[in-house]
Order: sequence, then C-alpha cells, then structure tokens
Amino acid sequence: MLFRSLWFLWIVLLTNWVTSFSQPVPNPTDTSYVMELLKKGEAIETKQATTALANYQKAYEFTEKIKYTKGYFESVRLMAYLLNNLGRHDEARKVAQAALLKAKQDTSKRNLGLSYFALANTALFSGKLQEAVPNYRQAAHFMQLIGKLKNVAIINQNLGYIYEQQRMLPQALDYYKRALAFDITDKQDRRSIAIDYFSIANLLSKQNKANESRAYYLKAKEWVDPENDLDFMINLFNNIGHQYMTEARYDSALYYQHEALRMSRKVENPRHELHLLMALAQTNNRMRQFARAKTLLDESNAIATKSEAGLAELRNIYREYAVANEGLHQYKTTAEWLDKYIGIDDSLNNQETKELLERYELQLKQAENRQKLAEKQRHIDQLELERQRQDFWLLLASLTVVIVIGGLIFGYLYYRQRQRTAENALLAAERERELAVVQSELQGQQKERLRISKEMHDDMGASLTAIGLLSEVVKTRMGPNTTPEVEKISSISADMVTTMNEIIWSLNTKNDSLNGLIAYTRAYASEFIENTTLLLRTNVEESASEITMRGADRRNVFLTVKEALNNVVKHAQATEVTLRIKPEAGKLSIEVCDNGRGFTPTEKSRLRNGLGNMQNRMAESGGSCEILPSPTGTCVKITYPYPLGSTEKILQT
Repeated sequence: MLFRSLWFLWIVLLTNWVTSFSQPVPNPTDTSYVMELLKKGEAIETKQATTALANYQKAYEFTEKIKYTKGYFESVRLMAYLLNNLGRHDEARKVAQAALLKAKQDTSKRNLGLSYFALANTALFSGKLQEAVPNYRQAAHFMQLIGKLKNVAIINQNLGYIYEQQRMLPQALDYYKRALAFDITDKQDRRSIAIDYFSIANLLSKQNKANESRAYYLKAKEWVDPENDLDFMINLFNNIGHQYMTEARYDSALYYQHEALRMSRKVENPRHELHLLMALAQTNNRMRQFARAKTLLDESNAIATKSEAGLAELRNIYREYAVANEGLHQYKTTAEWLDKYIGIDDSLNNQETKELLERYELQLKQAENRQKLAEKQRHIDQLELERQRQDFWLLLASLTVVIVIGGLIFGYLYYRQRQRTAENALLAAERERELAVVQSELQGQQKERLRISKEMHDDMGASLTAIGLLSEVVKTRMGPNTTPEVEKISSISADMVTTMNEIIWSLNTKNDSLNGLIAYTRAYASEFIENTTLLLRTNVEESASEITMRGADRRNVFLTVKEALNNVVKHAQATEVTLRIKPEAGKLSIEVCDNGRGFTPTEKSRLRNGLGNMQNRMAESGGSCEILPSPTGTCVKITYPYPLGSTEKILQT
C-alpha cells in the first residue's frame, strides 16, 4: 500500500521556518521559563508527542497570564501543529483563531502571518482544502511584507499539495519545483530539500513515471536525517518499497518495507505499522506467499480493530484477505471476505458519488445561471434590434404618409402602434408577475419543508434520543430486574427515531430525485435485513438521467417497500429475499421476492391494514402494488410512473 499522505510535511515546515522577532518583556526570568518549556517540547516532539504538548500548553497559559506576546505566538505555532499531528483539529483551530484575534489587535505583520499560517495548516490537516487556500494567501502576503521569503516557499509547497489532492498535477508539480529551486540554495536546510524531492517523487509516481519517481525518492533519502526524522524515513522507505513491488522487484520491495516496519515499531506509531503490514501482505500475495500474507493481515486487522481504522483501510485489508484465501483454495472464506470488501466499497463509492453529485449540482446551477444571463442579454439585443427596425419602418411610413396621404393618416398609425406596444407591455408585466408568484410559492414550499425537517431533527430528534438514552440507563441500573415497560419504552423510542429519520429524509428537498430514492431504499434494505437471519440479494440499477420526484411520492414508494420487507421477515418464513429495482422508460419497477411459504391474497386479507396501505399509497402516487404468489414464495411488484421532462420543467409545473 503506497503512502500518499504528506502530514509530516506541514509539521516540519511549521516548526522549522516560521521565525520570530525579539520584543522587550518586563521580566527576564518569566520569559526564560517560557522559552525553556518550548525548547524542551521541540526536542522530544517526534518521540514523546504527549509530553511535548503538555510543555507547549504550559507555556501558552503562562504567556497569556504575563502578557508575553512573543512567547504567546511561539507557543501557538508549536501547539497548533502538534495538535493537528495528533488529529485534534478542532482544538488547533480554536487556538489559531484566538491567536488571529490577538494579532489583529496588535497589528504585528509577523504575528498575523503566523496566525493565518496556523489556520491554513489546520484546514489542510482537516481536509478542508478550499478553506486552506485563502488563509495561505493571507499568510504569504504578510510573510512577503516582513521579508520572510523562505516562509513563502513553504506556502508554495503546501499549495502544491492542495493542487495534488485536487488532481491538478501539472500545477502541483510547478509549485513543488518552485519550492525546491529556492530551498536548494540553502544546503544547511537538509530537511526542506528532502521534503521537496519527496513531494516531486510522489507526484511523478501518480503519473506512472516509475524511473523518475524512484530517482527523486533516492535523492530525498540522501538529504533526510534518519535519526531525527523517523516518520519521514518510514514514509520514504514504504513508498520506495511500493515502487519496487509494482515493478515485480520483490526482494528490493521486501527489504524497504521490512525496514519501514522496523522503524515504525521503534516510534510506536500503530497507524504506520497498520499500513506497513498491509504493504508487506500485498507484496507476499504478489509473490504467491499466501500463508505468510494471511499472517501479516491478521496482525494488520488486529491493529485496525483496536485503532478504529477508517473504511478505506478496512477495504484494503479485506481485499488482500480475499486474495490470500483464494490462493490457499479456501473459497468459502474468500467469499466471506469479498462480501465484506464489496459492502465497504459500496459505502465509499456512495459517499464519493454523493460528493460528485453535489459538485455537479453546484456546477449545473452556475451553468444555468450563466445561460439565463446570456439568454436575457440575447433577448435584450433582439429587442434593441427589433426596436431599431421598428423605428426605421416607422420613419419610412411617416415619410410615405406625409407625402401620399398626409398627417392625419400618420397620426392614426402612430396612435395604433403605441396602443399595441402598451398592450404588449401590460401583458408581459402580467405574465412576469404570475411567474414570480409561482416561483415564490415553490420556494416557500421548499423552505417550509426544510424548516420542518430541521426542526424535527433538532428538537424531536434530540428528545427521542434522550428518551432512548435514559431508558438504556434505567435498564443498566435495574439489571436483571428490568421491567417490560422499560424495555417497551426503549424499543418504541428506537422505532420512533427510525420513523422520524424517514420522515426527515422525505421532507428534505435535497433528496427529491429518483436516484436518491433508489440509493436510500437499497441502503435501508441492507441495514434492515442485516439484523435478521435472512440472506438479501440485490439487483439495483440507477437512472441514467436525473429525475426529480415529489417528497410525498418518495415517501409512498419507500414505505411500500418497507412494508413488503417487514412482511417477509414477519410472515414469510423465508431464508432469503431478493430486492430488484429497475428504472424503465417512464416508470420505476421494484420487486420484493422471497422463497417462503407463499401467500395468496383473499378478500379477507385485502382488508388488512398492511396490504391495503401499500396499495393505497401507490395509488395516491399514480402507481400500483401487486402481490404475485408463486410455488417458491411470494413476490410484491411495485410500479411508480414518473415524468420524463427535465428538472426545470417539473419545478415550473
């Protein structure tokens, strides 16, 4: 597994190159105490991060107490970067924002630059790249004003990383090379030079330029200090090992990966160890050493479970498990790991798809606005051209009338022309007013739906969650003596939270789309069946075009599917259930089929609330719900017709 993270980069940059100016202080003893704490923290921050942070916090609190400005901003600088390195980004942001307020009061350009730089780094560590860019620009502005060009180079390095994350690789490479061109002039600054080479190597690796990438990695190795920069060495060795693995040079790959693992255990960083164990397992799988790969994956999975690793890391572990078990011909175990891998991969893909859709919707709205402005401008130009033509013909007619018929006919024609113009203007104004009223009503409805969903989430959601938590506390305290009433309160509160979430989902206008309904239905079915002994099989397709749906229709279709699944669990006595969703031309088809004991609708059963509600809901939305019995179980077929017009036309309607 190739490390693409450059977190160590901003740690190094922030600690080494943001310098300070001396300021007079009233008590040398107090200030020396502050600086001593900061020096102690810097000396041990790579090996004993918690102790170093405690020193920085003591210095920070003491400088506030004695009003020592220089010490205050130095402690903010060191404390913010270490908090970010430990993943405590909210605390780092609060510290940096407080420092920025102080810097704006004393108007020191250096302190303003430090504060903006700390805020930018915090945004970068948090993954908020768009927030980081303006803060970096502010920091660069103040650093240039005080002549700290070295710090400007650091900011270019960070901006290169941001462009790299946004897949703008040529721009990122340009920023990295700018930083290297400046840093190489100062041979004493070995760490910054190593970072520049490392960044360029990572970028070239992403562009599949293996030889150039490895050359830059080896150049970085020449400049790095292996004793004081173990984190850097771990990342560097792992990346070189991955490079060799992709070239099938497994002996070299294993050497670098084992060295990186040895160093990671030396610094006691479980995240490094987790990734390196996965990298070694991947290399062993490539070498068909499947038993060894499985042992390494067991170690990696244990660390992932203990450290609550993210979905991306778990997905990679499950994938390598599947490869190793398949190589060992343990096909049943392989299928189990593949199921886990597919489940996590679907979750990650859904999240990425949602983010892509949000960006697409924003771009679409911007494009629509630009298109509307262009159309308005074209309309204005056409009106102007038409006006000019009318003026020309009016002048010609006037001259003809004066010459041929005389002033009376000219006056009459002019009057008629003005009358028609006034009528057209009045008609246009009336249509515009009607359109504005319709749009206002639509916007009001959407705002009201959003307001209701927000208030339900904030007020009722909080209350129901509190009831659930309180009932769980009561159950815990009562132990075996828990009464059925308390159990019932807990169960009802959980059901109400689930039902409320479904209502909020149906009210939220952001979900008014056919694909949104399909994704939500599939996710609900997976979560619902997961808590039962049934096996769920899904065959779900998405619509190729974006179809807008009313919130009421979405809720009716979803509740019908929910009722069908509930009937399978309660009554079918089945072992598996199949969910099929297929958008067709002008309609959405959904089938919920089981292999249970079967069910034949009768006149008596038609009157039951469950079946009647399913049919009534679909009838309300213009669709249908049919129950199709078969020798192998029961199939509920749900059909919902939807309009084929564009989103804009649907909203206007």
